[in-house]
Amino acid sequence: METFALTSLKNIPKNREGESISVYGIQKDSKYVSAELFEDGVTISDGYAEKYGMKVGDTLELKEPYEDKTYSFEVKSIYAYPGALAVFLPMDVFCEEFDHPEDYFNGYFSNEPITDLEESYIATKITEDDMTKISRQLNVSMGEMFQLINVFSIVLFMLLIYLLTKLIIEKNTTSISMVKILGYENREILSLYLTATTWVVIVSIGVSLIIASALIRQIYVIMLSEYSGWLTYYIDPAIYGKMYLMGLAAYAVIAVLQFRHIQKIPMDEALKNVE
Repeated sequence: METFALTSLKNIPKNREGESISVYGIQKDSKYVSAELFEDGVTISDGYAEKYGMKVGDTLELKEPYEDKTYSFEVKSIYAYPGALAVFLPMDVFCEEFDHPEDYFNGYFSNEPITDLEESYIATKITEDDMTKISRQLNVSMGEMFQLINVFSIVLFMLLIYLLTKLIIEKNTTSISMVKILGYENREILSLYLTATTWVVIVSIGVSLIIASALIRQIYVIMLSEYSGWLTYYIDPAIYGKMYLMGLAAYAVIAVLQFRHIQKIPMDEALKNVE
């Protein structure tokens, strides 16, 4: 069990109403928070840094919720703590900054339930279950919706590729018929008319993933900046590989369909269009 101090201040943003920022006073030898602590600056959570575009060396400004008193701190480090907008100070600096006695604290970190305190002295309990509740709720409420979006995206992609390749083949129907007369086999004809398309698809899927990821990240930051709190944007790198392979698999299905289309083009098609 370990003591800590906590207060809530208002962020002073540019051109928008401030939101609550949790300011923690942490023991220097803390076993629960591994954030680097400084006597002449603060460590902020990466969620705070992402939402407000803060970086090491910047100065953040906070104010008391119901007073005009303000505080300025230099950002010395960014701590991987995406679950909250938080600032971390050494316990002694916290007490000095906010005019508390040296032995002041108002909370405990503990891996086990605290049983030696009366319930009347406990304002709130925050457990691991509480911290992960939002993610579970999102998964339950929106998990199935994302599966539908995946299916719709694949179908839309396949439809687009099918129409483009079909257009290429139809515009070259006479030429395909002519090369059949010249003795080319269907597989050779396929390579003549779909090889370039295949390379374009292979490259474009990879490029589109990079561009889409960058755009979605920017849209996400803008969208969530209007709401209180923060949820860090994160996509497992393995997801990109899966999306790339899904795109190639979808294109392979279309290539098979177009191969069958090429096989059905008769050799007399070229003779019909001879002037």
